[in-house]
Amino acid sequence: MKKRFFYIAFVFLLSTLSLSIAQEVHYTNQITIVWDPVIQLTDGSPISAGDVIAYEIFKGDELIGETAELQYTVTFDQEGEYRVGVRTKRQVASTGDIIYSEINYSDQNGDSTPDPFVVRFIKPVQMAKNLRLQ
Repeated sequence: MKKRFFYIAFVFLLSTLSLSIAQEVHYTNQITIVWDPVIQLTDGSPISAGDVIAYEIFKGDELIGETAELQYTVTFDQEGEYRVGVRTKRQVASTGDIIYSEINYSDQNGDSTPDPFVVRFIKPVQMAKNLRLQ
């Protein structure tokens, strides 16, 4: 009886955990991601006037672009499942130094990505041709 109870409790725990880390899967070959502007340093102080903020875009671990905008369109041409990420790049006006944030990936649950997602691209198959009566 104890073994059965333990087994049921274990299965329930696993199913609960899997729901808490669930992510959406989007089937498409192109997405546009958006994010909020970065206006503070990690200690909460404002970014200095004159500093330049840009955002680097990742497809998996591959850097695919950079933008100063708050959105970016990512296109997928190879079949597979992908996560995308954004990293903040700060160029300090007074020294010219470049500082990077951590990468915020789309499949990581938390405050930075409240609704985790991945993109799955599968090339479409051709339709049947020469349809006729027999």
